[in-house]
Amino acid sequence: MSKKLKKIFTAILFLLVSAVIVIFAIEKVSKGKIDGFSSKANALIKARYGIDTEISGLDFSLFPPRIFVKKAVFSHGGNELAVIEKCSLRNLRKLLFSDEKKLKITCMNSRIHADKALKAPILLNKDKKQEKEKNENSRNIDVSIDFSTDADFIFGSVTQSFKTDLTVSSSGGKALFEESGKENGGTAEIIFSLKERTASVRLDGIDLNDFHEIIKNKTSFDISKGKTSAFSEISEKDGKIFLQNDITVHDLTFFHPLIDSQPFTLPLFRFKGEVTFDKNEKSAETKDAELSLGGINAIFSGSYSKESKEFSIKTESANLNKLETLIHDEAFEGYLFGGTLELFAEYSQEGDEPPVFSIVGNLIEPKQLSERMDYLKLPFEYTWTNEDGSTRKIFVGERNFDFTPISLIPDHLIWAVVVSEDAGFFVHKGVDFQELDAAVKDNIKKHKLRGGSTITQQLAKNLFLNRDKTLLRKFREVLLAIELDAALSKERLLEIYFNIIEWAPGIFGISQAAYYYFGKQPYQLTPIESAYLASVIPGPAKYHYMFLSKNVTENWYKSLFRILSIMNETGHLSTDDYFDALQQSIIFREPEEN
Repeated sequence: MSKKLKKIFTAILFLLVSAVIVIFAIEKVSKGKIDGFSSKANALIKARYGIDTEISGLDFSLFPPRIFVKKAVFSHGGNELAVIEKCSLRNLRKLLFSDEKKLKITCMNSRIHADKALKAPILLNKDKKQEKEKNENSRNIDVSIDFSTDADFIFGSVTQSFKTDLTVSSSGGKALFEESGKENGGTAEIIFSLKERTASVRLDGIDLNDFHEIIKNKTSFDISKGKTSAFSEISEKDGKIFLQNDITVHDLTFFHPLIDSQPFTLPLFRFKGEVTFDKNEKSAETKDAELSLGGINAIFSGSYSKESKEFSIKTESANLNKLETLIHDEAFEGYLFGGTLELFAEYSQEGDEPPVFSIVGNLIEPKQLSERMDYLKLPFEYTWTNEDGSTRKIFVGERNFDFTPISLIPDHLIWAVVVSEDAGFFVHKGVDFQELDAAVKDNIKKHKLRGGSTITQQLAKNLFLNRDKTLLRKFREVLLAIELDAALSKERLLEIYFNIIEWAPGIFGISQAAYYYFGKQPYQLTPIESAYLASVIPGPAKYHYMFLSKNVTENWYKSLFRILSIMNETGHLSTDDYFDALQQSIIFREPEEN
């Protein structure tokens, strides 16, 4: 054969082989003929996954052999789930004739509606016979697919862009996501085994601010900052999913009205432990997980199901200085304190039964190490701020005509207030964990707020804090109360308390209160009058109606008698004075004539 004929023959043979390659590739992908590729592929995907597919712009080239898809749209129930555009399928020759079966797919752009895709009920084919045949047919053929694209993941109104690379085969695969359009974008890596039904997930430097709208919609937490690094080992066995987690978030800044009135920054959050999900029971559980909040370590356990839920958290010996650093604000300038705090809290609920909550605390060797509270040992000026922002200055000292030293406050008035507001005042160290525990249980039982604050906590709130009803304000109140108790004597704490609190709208201090209600000096008050003044402390405006109407209700008298009874039983009111008080009525001062 001449050289010219050989060249012609070789060219024709190459064309024929190329044509066979392309046709065979298309047949492999579609399991149908070229003319019916789109409809065949759509039918296969619809039957197996319940997803509608629309492919347009299908084309192929011979040199080198490639398949092109201009656009493919995946939807369910009329909702678009994903769109891939300008895709090229390469390595067809290697796929068909090499021992290494690898197909490369590159798409210029992709758009994934992540929220809709997660909700779509993908109907996997459960036919065991078909599954067995599929496994037998593919047993000796392991095709690996490399897929890369620039993808926009859409979560409601939020779009996040990732450069995505996916390698998958019948045995497993790996997915890598890199945040696009950022100089120091985070990455996410997923390595999974289909055979072992396991996966490893690693996050590195993912910025939670990019997902703040998603998190806010799902949890009401508005996160403006936070870099996340995490590693999770995931496995499945007997209908249970096991997650071995180590999650760390640095400089987590978030806002939630129940946490604080302004954005709060947690320098470090870490969760390390196993979480188990039971798909059949629809339950979740974690046990003895390590929790760290800004360096404060705790052990957390919890479980959730339709029938019950419970959790417990136990802090290790938390240094009070470290606790203050965690929740620092202007009220803690110059704070330096020794001692540690241990705390154990439990919560449980069975079905529709009332929940059970318990708090146990232990304060160990609290000690004031600074002099920042020493000014309270001397006369000082206190500024009271109303809810509308208006202020009033009260001088706590002899210079104030209305100031009443503790020596001139009758014992029965002191004990009426202590019995009513803080029975453990003279023995606790600023915080009464038993009363706090009782208050929480009462809140749950009656579905209304009961403070559970000690006299020292109330004093800390009045002296240093605003009126916000947030968890962090309460936590600050606890630390400040511990500091006040360590810095001042019990007598000085009571002296300040009696002279600055509000007893009626615009009436501050016990001297004004005694005169306003009864036209007397504090030392002239009777036990029943003292009990009444103690009873209105929780709501001086709320309970003011009795003074205005000059009428104390029968139920209110029962409360006053209860206070007097406790005083008598504890030896702070003689039996004769107790029975005399039971025979007396509250007689309010008559308004003065102008």
